[in-house]
Amino acid sequence: MVLHPVLVLDKAYSPTTIFSHKKAFLLDYLGRCEVLQYYERVVITSPTSEFRAPLLIRLPILMRNWESSFPTRRAVFIRDNFTCAYCGKVLKDGEATVDHIVPKSRGGKWQWENLITCCKGCNQRKGNRTPEEAQMELLFKPKKPSPLQVAVNYWRRKINGEFKEVAKMFGVNLSTPLVKG
Repeated sequence: MVLHPVLVLDKAYSPTTIFSHKKAFLLDYLGRCEVLQYYERVVITSPTSEFRAPLLIRLPILMRNWESSFPTRRAVFIRDNFTCAYCGKVLKDGEATVDHIVPKSRGGKWQWENLITCCKGCNQRKGNRTPEEAQMELLFKPKKPSPLQVAVNYWRRKINGEFKEVAKMFGVNLSTPLVKG
């Protein structure tokens, strides 16, 4: 089944993230969100009914209640667009590793600013050293993304015309990934 992106707004009508149309439909069905706009041609079918799929929803929470400050491996890969921070190679899921810029053995923390996506070859070459010591240059400086930035990178290949119009209305930048790869 093809999943379609749904822009999620918080209580103050600020864009927070992107859900699938199935998840948004379920939230609407359970009364947990307000649907502000529907897709023109996307429908969800059951054996006896047909429902228009949500395109834009509003949740009854504020952004500060939504943000997660702790990075996950998957979120780091998505933030970095599955691109090695040292050689620029675009990686498949099984080829990607997370590298600590300052190694854990030297006090490097599991924080957004200290984690990057890395291919196995570059990770082995760098070893237990800093990039400067290994004479390896970072192609980009890692930073903490917003949940919306991670969601845009995740949904990038599935974004359609209707979604682009709604995103533009709310000032969501879809044109540039967090990391160019």
